[in-house]
Amino acid sequence: MLKLRLIGGFMLLLIVASNLFLLVGGSAPSTESISEEGMEGIRSSLSNKTREVSPVNTVDFNATTYENKWSNFLFLDNNLTRITVGIEGNSENYQELESLVRQYGAQIVSTVKIEGQVIAAVVEIQIRFVSAFMQNVRNLGFTRYVEPCMEFKASFIPNDPYWGSQWAPEKIEAQIAWDTTVGDSSILVAVVDTGIDYTHEDLADNYVALGYDWVNNDPYPLDDNGHGTHCAGIIAAVINNNVGIAGLAQVSIMAEKGLNSWGYGYSDWLANAIIHAVDQGADIISMSWGGYGYSQLIYEAIQYAYDAGVLLVAAAGNDGTNLKLYPAAYEEVIAVTATDINDQKAWWSNFGEWVELAAPGVDIYSTVPWGYEYLSGTSMAAPHVAGVAALALSRFPNSSREWLRLWLRYATDDLGASGFDVYYGYGRINARKSVEETPIAHDLILMDWKTPPYVEPNTTATIDVTVLNFGGEDENDVTVQLMANGSIVGSNLIDFLASKNTASISFSWTPTVQGWYNITAYIIPVANEENVENNVLSTNIYVGHPVKAFVLRSAGNIIPDIVTNWQVLNSEWQKFGDTLIYIDYTTLDKEAITYQDINATGADVLIISCACDPFLWQFTDAEIEAIKKYVYEGHGLIATSGTFYFIVPNNNKLAPLFGLNETISWDVSSTDLLHLLDATHPLFNAVPNPLVFPSVATAIPSDGIWDSGELSGGKYSAIGHFEESAIVTYRGLVYLSPLLEIIPAYYHHHLQLLYNAILWSRYRKPDHDLKVSLESLTYPDPGETFLINATVQNLGAKNETNVDLFILIDGEKVASLENFPLNVGESRTISYLWTPEEGTYNITAFSPPVPGEDEIF
Repeated sequence: MLKLRLIGGFMLLLIVASNLFLLVGGSAPSTESISEEGMEGIRSSLSNKTREVSPVNTVDFNATTYENKWSNFLFLDNNLTRITVGIEGNSENYQELESLVRQYGAQIVSTVKIEGQVIAAVVEIQIRFVSAFMQNVRNLGFTRYVEPCMEFKASFIPNDPYWGSQWAPEKIEAQIAWDTTVGDSSILVAVVDTGIDYTHEDLADNYVALGYDWVNNDPYPLDDNGHGTHCAGIIAAVINNNVGIAGLAQVSIMAEKGLNSWGYGYSDWLANAIIHAVDQGADIISMSWGGYGYSQLIYEAIQYAYDAGVLLVAAAGNDGTNLKLYPAAYEEVIAVTATDINDQKAWWSNFGEWVELAAPGVDIYSTVPWGYEYLSGTSMAAPHVAGVAALALSRFPNSSREWLRLWLRYATDDLGASGFDVYYGYGRINARKSVEETPIAHDLILMDWKTPPYVEPNTTATIDVTVLNFGGEDENDVTVQLMANGSIVGSNLIDFLASKNTASISFSWTPTVQGWYNITAYIIPVANEENVENNVLSTNIYVGHPVKAFVLRSAGNIIPDIVTNWQVLNSEWQKFGDTLIYIDYTTLDKEAITYQDINATGADVLIISCACDPFLWQFTDAEIEAIKKYVYEGHGLIATSGTFYFIVPNNNKLAPLFGLNETISWDVSSTDLLHLLDATHPLFNAVPNPLVFPSVATAIPSDGIWDSGELSGGKYSAIGHFEESAIVTYRGLVYLSPLLEIIPAYYHHHLQLLYNAILWSRYRKPDHDLKVSLESLTYPDPGETFLINATVQNLGAKNETNVDLFILIDGEKVASLENFPLNVGESRTISYLWTPEEGTYNITAFSPPVPGEDEIF
């Protein structure tokens, strides 16, 4: 018998005698006064806007199973996900974590140890419990970080043969290098990959059984993909054995299997592989895999290897982008791009300021478990660098890792622009030069530095610089200067620096004026130093306050592919514009968000990313009110895709913020194109029209088409080719129906759009906007006396001078306040004490729209 009846005002349908009532909200109908004729119009409006509750909004969330179509697009495996917890301290802390994990019915599927101490645990948990679990984990007090368990993949491109076997060794003059040294078996190179076929006829003699299979958890890292074996053959296939091919260096190789048979691996597998290789005595680690997301766990493993003096080499990636791929982009790692037989950069090879060396990577013939095969990719280029490094280390056995890394840069063939460039780094490796050249007497090099991504005005930034004495002579009184826009802001003296050794120094810099600064570190040349090009490092640093975006509890906090995109926007924002942005995807990943929680962040923009799960991401009324309150203060809001979905019906109460109809039922479809309806809109700066992208999920109305019926004040800024997807804007707020934030980062146009949205989205108050709310007892008994409160608030940008507020029961005015002023942000409340008899009543809080108020939902 109960029907939900909507009017333009805020009304409550109340059934007395232990039945329920239903609350809906809005502003006022277009009535200036409450005459009898006007009251009749309200009653007519009520009867004409009756809506039956849709069956899709009555999902039984207590059922043991339900179908969430979004799970497939978020790559959730049976609604399970993996979380990495970095642990500080002792075994008692780990035991406390175990206890918490059991409380959630979860399990620790892997741990990562350094020197016997657990530094991280990987927890597999139902996605519905992730938010609460992560919050409780952080409260334990000994967790260093909590992050999604990132996934990485091999960096190769299968290809057919076009030329004769093994053009690459001749191109880098390996056959001449072998006249000096073919390599020393005491040098150990670890291949962290899919494993190695250590029974292969061309690898067995150089293989040492020191590695481990972290995928299958056994001591037999046998290759079940072929990728790792191919890399191993490039490095160390046996020469002069009348079999197969010739590897670059006759050194020892070991296998650490961190990628599965499909060429994918979790961060814990790969971190364990790196750490174990270090513990087994590896001198060089070759890594032909990567991902665009920054993993703290992988970085800790890299740092452990670096601190142990290991040379780290990794593939730069095959997506033709300048976005950073990890682990190659870590400063401790040599990032390798790929070249072809003509010394041209492979068209698909990644590039950028972060790459270091180039090496052959197109149509490379090498070993595989079933014999030999041609493969292409930066996966093939990285082991070429590892092989040449092994030759150089064989030739200069007492060299430090820092010296060896710089020597590889020195012993290259310079391709492209003179000196360092973004396509070839310091040049394409040359094996002959790496073993024949001898160090010059005096050569100081600014080997490395650490600079902040940005500096806020009137705060002090620390810039750490590493100086290497690359020459053959010791040096005294080495002066290093720091300059900002050409002016010296710091100077340090190194009293003594031995040959082939490094020294680290720090500078402090406190800028006061916002803007871009060119920061340069410079070593004043010593006597008789001729090669001074490598005495300088320079970069641009932005001084200013970032536009801060915070991701509310949603898929954007825990889905690795989405987190990767936030990380790329944080680290490489300058590729998308001149304004610094920062996306925090952890702080507001908590349950029962309050206005105080949000306000404490100082967020400029809030993001809700595909909040499609009823157990985890359906916002409560209180949370929605907190979001609204913060947004109405002038902050931005961006919501995406499955935030509106029929199994999270309460999220529909957010729809009016985006100018969307709150009563629409939403489903899921797919889309791969958006037509930009106004290409000049700031949202679409540097975004192509149409915007084409890989097929992703999109929210779609249950009738299958985005049309005028979905709008309640909002405006279409973009629409799908079949009207299956849309971008809707309203008063500075943005709703994106496609799941753009899950697209791989290297497509980059979707990142441009997200960057633009973060800059543009700020709530723009209308001049005139009244909001009415109603409070009453939920379940009154017949004859019970209770209070009804009606409140009107001025959400507009202008003060109002003539506001009316009424309480109506079955169309009869029972309380009123008329002709009162209401300034911006103020509210007024009226009350009515009521003792009803048994029956059905319509209770309405009503404020007529003021002149100029055009949105009255």
